[in-house]
Amino acid sequence: MSKELTPLEKMQLLIPGYRGYKVKDLIRQDDMLVRNYVRQNLENAINKLSDRESLIAQQDPFSSIIKQIEILNSKLRSLIADMATMQSGGTDVYARYKITSEALEQIVQNDSSLIDISNYLSQSALDGDINGINELIEKIRSILITRQRLFFPFLQ
Repeated sequence: MSKELTPLEKMQLLIPGYRGYKVKDLIRQDDMLVRNYVRQNLENAINKLSDRESLIAQQDPFSSIIKQIEILNSKLRSLIADMATMQSGGTDVYARYKITSEALEQIVQNDSSLIDISNYLSQSALDGDINGINELIEKIRSILITRQRLFFPFLQ
């Protein structure tokens, strides 16, 4: 949850009965910020891999690494598209479907893992570690699937 609250948000946390709503709202807002950060890391990884692909193509246009990079970029674009269409932090689904505080805490934990893995993925792309990126993509996809189950427990 954000450390810096506006004076109004601090007052809202003091109101009995309203605190739970505000805490959930802050978690939802943080979730949206995290997903935007992860999306940006994935886009940076695509750019880094594309730069590496260009360098490789200049030296050896028939290198098998070019195809590997194209496959990774495709998977990364798919992840970005999935994140863009996922349940976001501030939409109406919360009013219709009950999400418990425990589920929101798990979402925060998933978000933390997403940040760590996306940072590592971005660094791996910069370092040119093509083999490790695929595993990181699958870890992110797994976390996103778990995240969706938390938002829609009735679909399990």
